[in-house]
Amino acid sequence: MDGSLLLNLLALLISICAVAASLIFGTRQLAIARHANYIPALLDLLAEFRKVEFHEQYNFVCSRLREEYSPELGLSGLPPEVKESVYSVAYFFQTLAGMYALGIIGEDVAMVMVRGRVNTVWRAVEPFVVKERESPVVDDHLLSILESFAADAEHFTGPPSADLLRARRGLWRGTGVPG
Repeated sequence: MDGSLLLNLLALLISICAVAASLIFGTRQLAIARHANYIPALLDLLAEFRKVEFHEQYNFVCSRLREEYSPELGLSGLPPEVKESVYSVAYFFQTLAGMYALGIIGEDVAMVMVRGRVNTVWRAVEPFVVKERESPVVDDHLLSILESFAADAEHFTGPPSADLLRARRGLWRGTGVPG
């Protein structure tokens, strides 16, 4: 093998490596950019979770809704202020579930944040939703993402929050950030 052939093969190998690296980095950059577009929506959702009014609505839905109102009313038969509380809470968790379903947030984030709460909400609203789905003008899939998310949360066997934080802190130590 002469020197020019060896040099050409080396140049070809370097070119192939450069193209492969460009594809890998480009794909990764595209994923980062896609996720960056969702950050404002996630922050808005989390801002809602910090509001006292939301937690008051959550407490009502989870502790008093079924005691004070018959599921036979469905959702549409509830008084306006009750309906507002139910929709606010149910669709908060439905939106979070949608972000999880679309891969915007990972399972560990979604489940650790709300796994107990989503089950409590679903159990509270389920009979009202089931009744509402019987209506000919309502989609059979009303709040179905919430329903599926609650089922996933019930069977989630991932680590508790403290373990995730300890694992993250361990990762930070390797980067020079105090842990």
